[in-house]
Amino acid sequence: MKGLSILVVIALAALLCGCVSPEELPSGKINVVTTIAPQRELIKSVGKDFVNITVLVPPGAEPHTFEPTPSQMRAVADADLYIMNGAGLEFWMDRLLQVNKKMVVVDTSKGIDLVWESGGEADPHIWLSLRNAVVQLDNIYQGLVQVDPDNKDFYLKNKEEYVQKLQSLDAELNQSFSTAHRKIFVVHHPAWTYFARDYNLEQVPLMENEKEPGPKYLGEVIDLARKNNITAIFVEPEFNPKAAEVIAKEMNARIIDLDPLAENYLENMRHAGKMIAESLVS
Repeated sequence: MKGLSILVVIALAALLCGCVSPEELPSGKINVVTTIAPQRELIKSVGKDFVNITVLVPPGAEPHTFEPTPSQMRAVADADLYIMNGAGLEFWMDRLLQVNKKMVVVDTSKGIDLVWESGGEADPHIWLSLRNAVVQLDNIYQGLVQVDPDNKDFYLKNKEEYVQKLQSLDAELNQSFSTAHRKIFVVHHPAWTYFARDYNLEQVPLMENEKEPGPKYLGEVIDLARKNNITAIFVEPEFNPKAAEVIAKEMNARIIDLDPLAENYLENMRHAGKMIAESLVS
């Protein structure tokens, strides 16, 4: 009886401190496929060691023109769960669904207030908003629970911990931008629309309707930049920076690299926020 009492006390203590291990998956890890590298961190933050993640779009590639390779198609065929970005980014998704009709598909844009572009398409860069990422994280959590309901509490705890990190950084950035002297920043490709919306900023792209700009439009951007004392242009590794270099020379501005598709999501968002905030006060 004394030995039994000790075991009961240990079990109760483990429950109270939240130290009870999640149930082992009977078939091993959940095979998850996702579209872009930033979502790896979001998925991993919820699934921890219970997920095996394959990212389809490699570093430096452009998601809008992506073509899956045969090996990637095999990864999709073996997947239990596909985590989509949504908002029209995966226009090629129908082909992947034909490879594996049994996998659970999660659209992380569900519940997000999308920005609609002039052509009637949604701006797909939803992950470049910490507030959107909170919604995406919940959609990821729901997908993992659908595949593995026995570990619902484990996933919930992990999700809530990461949400706190997202909200903490959001509060930091909100404070930084609330005291900024200017509200306009210039980018090559207009990927930071949702980021700008979160902090009441204005993103001015060099690309004109997703194409390289003509002389007239470039002239307008140069005039705007001079009037607002803008001294930085943000470029992405996925695009040719030639137009940005031309306008930077005219403006006597710095070229600053920001990668919307960096894998280290939280660190990258902190870096982007710092760089943009500094450009508004310099």
